[in-house]
Amino acid sequence: MNGSFRKGNHMNNISDKTLWNPLSRRQALAFIGAAGATSVVGMVSRAWAACPVTPAETEGPYWVDELLNRSDITVDPGDASARPGVPLTLRIRVLRADASCAPAAGVQVDIWHCDAIGLYSDEAANNTIGKKFLRGYQISDASGAVQFTTIYPGWYSGRTIHIHFRIRTVNGATNFTSQLFFDDTVSNQVLGQSPYNTRGTRDTNNANDNIYNAATLMTISGDVTAGFAGTFDVALNGLPATTPAPTATATETPTPVTTPASCAGDCDGSGDVTVDELVKGVNIALDNGDVTTCTQLDADVSGTITIDEIVKAVNVALNGCS
Repeated sequence: MNGSFRKGNHMNNISDKTLWNPLSRRQALAFIGAAGATSVVGMVSRAWAACPVTPAETEGPYWVDELLNRSDITVDPGDASARPGVPLTLRIRVLRADASCAPAAGVQVDIWHCDAIGLYSDEAANNTIGKKFLRGYQISDASGAVQFTTIYPGWYSGRTIHIHFRIRTVNGATNFTSQLFFDDTVSNQVLGQSPYNTRGTRDTNNANDNIYNAATLMTISGDVTAGFAGTFDVALNGLPATTPAPTATATETPTPVTTPASCAGDCDGSGDVTVDELVKGVNIALDNGDVTTCTQLDADVSGTITIDEIVKAVNVALNGCS
């Protein structure tokens, strides 16, 4: 997918020394007389209007194109249940970086993230096939903005807290992915609340996450009681001023979950459990391995592999995944 850029989220330095070096009154009047006061103001305005291009990040393993055009993504359309957690109102503005940061209307903005206990919907690895919570998209309005009602994400092993987002146009000319991050101090406050606090202490924060980028750190306001709200500007090159809306919007029809849960211990999804996979599970149980290398062994999604779960995987190996 898209490569990553490690560019800070600050204004580009202005290198025009003629514009910024101190001028005498005589020099200033001569300069204005030659260029015209309006031109000088326009020059300064254009210099400050520049905005840095948002860096891309990996889409990760949990992207599913559910075609859910909705603002409130907390609800699972299959059973109308709402995912619990600290409320978060997320507003994203899409800007045209190469057009003085003008808004980009008609752009599709998808977001997806895990729930309070670190699970993604519609993922075999999370035993959530058929669920569609915390996924959805909106089309940017005339100001380039979309807004989602969601919850503050939880954590899972090996990653700091984050939200995935994708920016794309109908004609496919733009298909950009990145991730939003949160201040660790705020995250720690949230993780002290229920149901987040059932997970124990997280093993990864911003400082030791290998994907974290301060350029996409989102500033939010609020508290754990009332919820949080934040706005993030995504600036990209090559976006048109207005993108045609999709010709049709998919209609979500709730369907029963018929896909079986992933096979306990089947790390590679081959349909059976091998000796190598059992050995991997034992190593993880002995703290010699990372549970994320085979989440199928962690049946209760506790973040650890127990003896009972190893025994279950052995039984599956002997009797088959069915």
